[in-house]
Amino acid sequence: MAEQILFIIFGILAVGSAICVIAFKNPIHSALALVLTFFSLAGLFISLGAYFVAAVQVIVYAGAIMVLFLFVIMLLNLGRLQAARQINKAKVFAVIVGIILAAEAIYIGIRVYDGTAVSPSQAGSAVVGAAITTEQLDQIATLESTYQLDRAEINSTYVPKIAEQKSTVETLTASEANQLIEKLQGEMGKPDRIGTVLFTKFLLPFEVTSLILLAALIGVIVLVKREDPDTAA
Repeated sequence: MAEQILFIIFGILAVGSAICVIAFKNPIHSALALVLTFFSLAGLFISLGAYFVAAVQVIVYAGAIMVLFLFVIMLLNLGRLQAARQINKAKVFAVIVGIILAAEAIYIGIRVYDGTAVSPSQAGSAVVGAAITTEQLDQIATLESTYQLDRAEINSTYVPKIAEQKSTVETLTASEANQLIEKLQGEMGKPDRIGTVLFTKFLLPFEVTSLILLAALIGVIVLVKREDPDTAA
C-alpha cells in the first residue's frame, strides 16, 4: 500500500514538474523544473524496484546532463530571445502534437491495463494445481538468456523460495510459475545483472554510444573554442 502511495505521489510530481518545464518562460526555471522531473522519475524507478536505473537517473541526468543544459542556456544567452513569443504557428503545432501524444499514451495505458487485468483470472484458474505451461517455460528461458541466468541457479536459489517442497522449474504449478517469472523479472533492477548484460550481450551498442558521446563532446569544444571574426581580424 505504501509503495502505491509513493508511486502516485512521484507520478504527480513528475507530471506537474514536466508541465512546468514547458510552462515557465524563464529557461533557468524550466531547467530547475526538469531537475525535479528527473528526481521524481528516480522515485518511480525505486518504487518499481529498478534501483540502478534510479541511481543513474539522479547521477547522470539530474547531475551531468542538467549541467550541460545550463551550460547551453548560458552559452546561447536565451534570455535575449524575445522573438520566440511571436512564433504562434509553432505553438499551435506543439499543442496539436501534445494532444496526439497524450491520446496515444492514454490508449497504450488502457491496453496495458486490459492486459494485466487478464492475468489474475489466469492465475486464479491455475490455483487448482494446473502444471506449468509451455508458454511459461519459454518465458523463463527468455529471462535466462536476457539476464544471463543459469537454470541450476534458478532451481537452487529461486524455486525453493516459491515452493519449499520443489527444487526444479518443471515441477512448479502454473500459479507458482507466474510467481517465479515475476521474481526473475525483478532481477532487472540489480546492478550486477545489468552490468553482466550490458558488457556481454550489449557490449557493441555500449561502445558505439561512447563514440557518439565523444563526437558530441568534440563538437561542443569546437563551438566554444571558435574564434570571433572581429577578434581574428
